[in-house]
Amino acid sequence: MKNNRFKQCRLAGNIRHSKVLLAFTVIMTTLVRCSMGTGDFAATNSDAPIFPEYYGLTLPPNIAPLNFIIKGAGCRYRIEISSEKGKAIVINQKSPHVEIPVREWHRLLGSNAGKDLRVDIREYADKQWKRYNVITHHISADSIDAFLVYRLVHAVYLLWRDMGIYQRNLTNFDEIPVIENSSTDYGCINCHAFAGRDPSRMMIHFRLQHDGTLVWNSDSLSVINTKDPSTLSGGVYPSWHPGGKHIAFSVGKLNPHLTTRSVKTVDVSDKVSDLMIYDLENRRVITSPRVSTSRRENLPVWSPDGKYIYFTSAPEAITGDKESRLHAKYDLMRIAFDTQSNEWGEPEMVLSSGVTGKSISMPSISPDGKMMVCAMTDYGYFTIFHKESDLYLVNPATGEYREMEINSGSAESYSSWSSNGRWLVFSSKRLDEVFTVPHIAYIDSSGNTGRPFALPQKDPGIYLRTLANFNRPELITGKIELTPRQIRDAVVR
Repeated sequence: MKNNRFKQCRLAGNIRHSKVLLAFTVIMTTLVRCSMGTGDFAATNSDAPIFPEYYGLTLPPNIAPLNFIIKGAGCRYRIEISSEKGKAIVINQKSPHVEIPVREWHRLLGSNAGKDLRVDIREYADKQWKRYNVITHHISADSIDAFLVYRLVHAVYLLWRDMGIYQRNLTNFDEIPVIENSSTDYGCINCHAFAGRDPSRMMIHFRLQHDGTLVWNSDSLSVINTKDPSTLSGGVYPSWHPGGKHIAFSVGKLNPHLTTRSVKTVDVSDKVSDLMIYDLENRRVITSPRVSTSRRENLPVWSPDGKYIYFTSAPEAITGDKESRLHAKYDLMRIAFDTQSNEWGEPEMVLSSGVTGKSISMPSISPDGKMMVCAMTDYGYFTIFHKESDLYLVNPATGEYREMEINSGSAESYSSWSSNGRWLVFSSKRLDEVFTVPHIAYIDSSGNTGRPFALPQKDPGIYLRTLANFNRPELITGKIELTPRQIRDAVVR
C-alpha cells in the first residue's frame, strides 16, 4: 500500500511537472517566436501600413513626436528612429501603438535641424521578421509657433450642446481648455481670433446664452456688444487689426441647410452680409456704404501692414430663392482703411470668380503679405462641407493663382499661417471624409509645400474615436495666460 501510494504520488507529481513543463514550453516558444533578433528579415519593398500616414514629411524641429499605429498583423515590432547626429531611438514592443519618447525625440530633432530623419519599421508576423521601406522625413530649420487654438464641435454643427475652445502645445501633447460651454450655460462659443498671433490679444463670440464678444487685450478683459443700429447684426466673422485697436467683422444673416445629399448633408448660406469695423478704444462701430452694398461682403482679413481689408463678395441673393443664396460664387476683393482717420478707400477686385470659375472663400494672408491661401469650391462660402473644396495660392498684388499641392480630394478649408511664414495649418477631412482635423504643411517663400501631416496626438487612435471637428485652427506664438474661470466670470454677468 505504501509503495502504491508512493507510486500514485510520484505519478501525480510527474503529471503536474509535465503540465508545468508544457505550459512553460508554450510560453517560452511564444516569447522566442515574438522576440527573435532582427538580423534575419525579409525586405517587403513596401511602405509600412501606419495611421496616420506619416510618410516623407518636412517637420518643424520643435514638433511633438509623430506617434502612429501599425495596421499589420504582427505580434512584435521594432522601430528605430535615427539621423546623422545623436543616439537613435529604438523601440521594441508587442503593441502596434507606437509612442515615441518626447525628450529623446526633441533631442534627436534639435541636433539634426536641416538634415533627414529615418524611421525603420520591422514587424514579426507569419513566423518571420519583415522590414518595410525606411521612411525618410526632412527636419526643417524653421520652427513652428508653439501653440494651436481650435474649437471642438460636433460633426453637423447643429449639435453644439457640448463644445469648447482649446489650446494645444505643439511641442508636446498638452491640451487645456480656453473655455468650455458647460461653464456658460451651454451657449454657442465660436470664432476666436487674435491680433498678430499674439496670445494676449484675443476675442471670442458668445451666442444664445450670455450674448456678447469677449475681448482680452493684454491686461484688459471685457465683453462688448458689436450690434449697432446701422448694422445688420452683431459681428460674425472677425479679423483683428495687427495694431490691436480695431477688429473687422462681417455682419449679416446666415442660415444652415439640411440636404438629402450624402456627401453634403449640411450647408450654410449667406442671405445678406456687410462689413464693419469695431473701434476698441472708442467703443464704436465704423461702417461705410462701400462695404454695405446690395452685394454680400463677407470673411474680412486684414493685410499684415494693417492698410487693407481683404474680403469675399457675392451678388445679392434673390428673396425667396434658395438657389441664389446657396449657389452664388464669391469674388476676392480688398478695400483700404486708415485706422488713424477711420477713412475707407474704394473697393478693388483682386481675383474674380469669373476668372477662376470657382467661388473664393476663407482668405488667409502670409505674414509678409506676399501670398494668400484661399479655399475655392463650386459655389458658396462655407466650404467645410464641400468635398470639392481645395486650397489655392493667390498673389494679392497680381491676382495670379494656382492650385496647391497639399490638396487631397477631400474637403480642405480654413487655413492659418505661422508667424515666420514657413508653416501652414489648415482644416482637412482627408482622414475619413467626415471629421475635420488640422493638418500641418511646410511652405517655402515661393509657395511650394511639403506633404501635409495630421496634428500629432499622444494616442493617434483619438482620430478613430472622436466624433467632433477641430474647427478654425489658429497658430499663436505662446500660451494664453487667461483661465477658463476668468473668461466665465467675465461672460456670465
